Amino acid sequence: MIIALRRPLLLIIAALVCSLSAADMVDGLYEERLPVAGQSPAVLKAAAAEGLQKVFVRVSGRAQLAESAAITAALAAPEAFLTRYRYQRQELPSGSELWLDMRFSPRQVNAVLQTAGLPVWSANRPSVLMWVVVDTERGRQLLGNGAYPRLEQVLRDEARRRGLALQFPLFDLVDAGNLSPQTLWQMPEQKVREASLRYSPPFILMGRASQFSTGQWLASWALLDEHNSLRFDTESQDSPAFVAAAVDRVADTQARRYAVSSVAEAGGRTLIHVSGMQGFNDYAQLVSYLESLAVVEHANAAWMSGETLVLELVLKDDMEKVQRYIQLDGRLVARDTAELSARGPLAVTAYYLWQGSR
Repeated sequence: MIIALRRPLLLIIAALVCSLSAADMVDGLYEERLPVAGQSPAVLKAAAAEGLQKVFVRVSGRAQLAESAAITAALAAPEAFLTRYRYQRQELPSGSELWLDMRFSPRQVNAVLQTAGLPVWSANRPSVLMWVVVDTERGRQLLGNGAYPRLEQVLRDEARRRGLALQFPLFDLVDAGNLSPQTLWQMPEQKVREASLRYSPPFILMGRASQFSTGQWLASWALLDEHNSLRFDTESQDSPAFVAAAVDRVADTQARRYAVSSVAEAGGRTLIHVSGMQGFNDYAQLVSYLESLAVVEHANAAWMSGETLVLELVLKDDMEKVQRYIQLDGRLVARDTAELSARGPLAVTAYYLWQGSR
């Protein structure tokens, strides 16, 4: 009897734990770790340049950085961007290796990207739920449950390279009942969406990958969001590099939606109407929350009456991008414009209900 009661309880707890926020804070956007041959100034400069290049890619959301005098100048003197660095020796079965841990100045990195006309993508990024089945000589198994540790590590490394917030299913009894490897192999979009409901992900990446006797990898993918699906294929010879191409495709798609343009004309000012305010603490939290979004420069009170508030937003990009960020967090819930448009004293672009801290 005790065992019978314990399993449902564990499943409930697991479901609550895995119900993550749609947006994750990606750690280490401005950090890089590289193997080095020594500790000379020349080695430090070369490693810092390589690390800074990787940071520019991760923060801009651009896999390829266009030629720019600002980028070139920064990479020519990368030591000036370091806020800290240290050497660490790591012992391996094949011998010891020396590694250099670096952290670069977010303010300086962002300033260079803006000068170069490149966007800046904040650490608040939409999570990507992974449903991938791999077919090898051992049969078909799901990626992420420990069956393919090398592929999993490659996937995590590539996600780190581009700053993706990856999320794997729990692979528990609920997931097993919802989606088997054989079912996932057919790439059934609707079934994958239904199996993902318990995780509430803004993005889902489903895929199937095959390795042939020659060593070649072929993979088909589908990137799903709330309304759309994007299908594409990747391949590689004798290596799991096909994963890198898939990660690049996902990161490029997300960055186009969420990275903030550095072009001044892209921004502007707009008014939003927020109800559900219970006092000054709610007001302070709301302003702090809005100004934490990469796309909002300032949030200023324009009008207040009782539980309702009109805020003027000074934007770094367009309002559509603001709405995408707000949808990720769920702290502001959109309300029906047609129902409320006649109630406010000012012409606003959107109406929201404040949900408070989450």
